[in-house]
Amino acid sequence: MPPRTATSRTASDVTAKGGKGPRSDFVRPKTAQQAVAEVLRRDITSGKLAPGSWIVQESLAEQFGMSRIPIREALKTLEAEEYITYVPHSGYRVAKLGLDELVEVFRLRDILEAELIRDAMPAVTDEVVAQMREQMTEMEQAAAAGDLIAVGLANRQFHFLTFEASGMARTKRIVTQLWNTADAYRPLYAHLMDLAKVNSEHVLLVDAMAARDVERVVKLNHEHRLHAIDHLHTVFGREDSEAGA
Repeated sequence: MPPRTATSRTASDVTAKGGKGPRSDFVRPKTAQQAVAEVLRRDITSGKLAPGSWIVQESLAEQFGMSRIPIREALKTLEAEEYITYVPHSGYRVAKLGLDELVEVFRLRDILEAELIRDAMPAVTDEVVAQMREQMTEMEQAAAAGDLIAVGLANRQFHFLTFEASGMARTKRIVTQLWNTADAYRPLYAHLMDLAKVNSEHVLLVDAMAARDVERVVKLNHEHRLHAIDHLHTVFGREDSEAGA
């Protein structure tokens, strides 16, 4: 009888001996570093850690019940993503920008996203459009539940889908960093947002994407972003008035 070869093994043999494919029931646990970074991102984008807030490593180590090593690595990750900045001899703090700097961030996003959208459009599929509609639904459900963090995450994914198909990887990394930098300020103007208006503008964006009308998508994206800039002017103007009172 010839020897039994690998190609002649039965499915039960593979299951019993493990096989080579990944197990569908296995979820790799987050590292301590990843878990800490995820919590801090959520704290920043929810407004729990406001722009300019100091981040004390010893306090975090105590809160999370771990050594300072994964804390330090998580902070380096967030610094690279531009959520936080390092101040020599002082430590880390949530990125804090003035109005002019924030407006510059939004204008840079406007310019770079326009290029990404133009580059991505030839590769846009009906599946991408369907995913955008799904993110709109998630935004609506999150808004109904009063979960502003989830609203922000779905909104971010919605807009990233407009240029996901672009092959300009370096530009996408820069745009991601610009979004990260501005994320800490979203809670400051979230109460000024007209979610019904946001939704209606998203519908127009999806329709333009479905029609593969690249210049209309660019135009709508630009107009949509102007609302955020207006909100920032309102918030910073109010802060200046209160400071001078």
